Amino acid sequence: MNTKEKYKFEDSGSEISFMPNYYFLPNIKWALGIGILVVPVFFYFRNVLSEGAFTIASILWVLYMGYFLIDLIFRVPVKYIFNKQEKCIYRKQFLTQKIMSFDEMTYFINDETGGYYYVIGKKRNQFVKNHRISNYFSGSKKSRVREEEYLENILYPVLDAIDIPINRPQ
Repeated sequence: MNTKEKYKFEDSGSEISFMPNYYFLPNIKWALGIGILVVPVFFYFRNVLSEGAFTIASILWVLYMGYFLIDLIFRVPVKYIFNKQEKCIYRKQFLTQKIMSFDEMTYFINDETGGYYYVIGKKRNQFVKNHRISNYFSGSKKSRVREEEYLENILYPVLDAIDIPINRPQ
């Protein structure tokens, strides 16, 4: 799976759209499948386990399934649309919401412990309200290759469409 498929990147000429968390969809499907397969095992061992142990295992299973269902419903379908005609950026989840215009946008790298990711935000309050537009990267060789692919295939075309100057490595 190449980078454009991982992010579901589409450039139609009048707009660019991509889904920053789309790459995580196969992992979520596997996790939910494993969670569903665990249900018969729970009920098979229900007589072997004590009532307290079964309750704790059930609560852990509900938390496990809930976490991945929330990711599947609320995190993965987020799509960012960069409309070149209106010069606006939209965030589409269930409803399409205008988040900023091209003039207001800035991008930066948000650094966390052990990793970093690319973020967009309004110039005035970029650190208060921002939107993650990439997956996490680390300092490893494999991660640097993934980052270079992301920059070349996703971020640079978006920044070119918005007319933000960028320093590309030669």
